Amino acid sequence: MDPRRLARAGRIETAVGSNRDRPVTVVASVLVDADAFAIGRAFSDTDCRLELARYVPVDADGGSVPYVWVDRLADREAFEATVESSPAVERIERFDGGIDRRLYRIEWAAAVAEDGLLAALRESDLLVKRAIRTSAERWLLRLRAHDHRALTAFRHACVDAGVAIDVRRIAHGPNSGDPYGLTDKQRAALVLAFDEGYFDVPHGTTLTELADLAGVSRQAYTRRLDRALRNYLTNTGIDELQR
Repeated sequence: MDPRRLARAGRIETAVGSNRDRPVTVVASVLVDADAFAIGRAFSDTDCRLELARYVPVDADGGSVPYVWVDRLADREAFEATVESSPAVERIERFDGGIDRRLYRIEWAAAVAEDGLLAALRESDLLVKRAIRTSAERWLLRLRAHDHRALTAFRHACVDAGVAIDVRRIAHGPNSGDPYGLTDKQRAALVLAFDEGYFDVPHGTTLTELADLAGVSRQAYTRRLDRALRNYLTNTGIDELQR
């Protein structure tokens, strides 16, 4: 076999194998109104794009220090003053970043730990993989649960706390461990297309050639690639981002 094909096959098998080795989990994409939780309200009077980086659910003692990426920040001083004036914020510190994107470190007030949404996350033992403010009114949360029971417990806890959530997408089974909701075949199709230069300008290959390398029909390969791209974009929050 052509050495390039051997290397390519090894790369695809690695991508697929790493996905198979992941534990069975449940991943959900959830929309929640900004005024429904303390952290959302703290940013309600700002108009920039926000993403919580490496966020850890607030523990029982209120010990949580998330890092927040801020994009499209027109007035840095006004943003910092607005956030720091929130009763939920103890301190805000500019940590890193450039002209268009800045990283802030925020220390939250102890009372934030009792917030309904955050308490529901803590009690259900859910991990927030990603949290993006898609508009001034809504946030998109990507949550990971050990199983369906944990996710159900979270939903019930939100109802009890009076927090309305909109579950937009749930991935479950062996492949739900993939951070972008890709199946093994979709991941392999995407890796192959990238390696062969399909996304280059001009294209380094055609769909017919990729299908031949994958050993499937052009229609089957195209369907896999389309679904892979859709899942990837959906799970990075593109369909909910403010435009």
